[in-house]
Amino acid sequence: MKTVLILAAAATLGVAATAPAVLAQTVATSGDQAASQLELLAQAPSACVLSPPSAASGANASFTAQGGQAGVVRFTQFVDPQTAQPRDSSISLAFPLVCNSAHRLVVRTDGTGLSRTAGAAPAAGFRDSLDFQVTANWAGASASGASTALTPIDLATANGAAGQMNLVVAVAGGGAPMVAGDYAGTLVVELEAAN
Repeated sequence: MKTVLILAAAATLGVAATAPAVLAQTVATSGDQAASQLELLAQAPSACVLSPPSAASGANASFTAQGGQAGVVRFTQFVDPQTAQPRDSSISLAFPLVCNSAHRLVVRTDGTGLSRTAGAAPAAGFRDSLDFQVTANWAGASASGASTALTPIDLATANGAAGQMNLVVAVAGGGAPMVAGDYAGTLVVELEAAN
């Protein structure tokens, strides 16, 4: 947040400034007063700061910061080795946030959930993508949504707030087996100050 400080000054004198000796004598002997008014003005623009997250807790998942504002969530055992069905997994991430005005918290995805990164279409009875749920708790409000929605979370806050936003990513286990391969998904967290 940047603060701009504007100083404005106005001075009034009882005697003209062209005669400094007379001014000193007049002030000292006649009781005239000199006054100076100084106005201090400042402006704090709307600003939001979203710091990198840390993993608060996880079940069958871990988080690694990737520098700056990025990170990677890895699902430890994505599928059951006996059935190839996805396993229950979840992770709670803590994002330190500060916003000094009304603002919006938006969580976006690419709309595909966790998808296989390469390979042919899956055989009948198998799948190559898996939806996950996202839940955000921030400034006394909570919202949830599915990763198949491009914007699963859109929380508006009427005032400024500071603290930790908790974001939970949860994968439900069971269902049709997953095709072997690498899976990836995208999750973007945005914080936007109201203008």
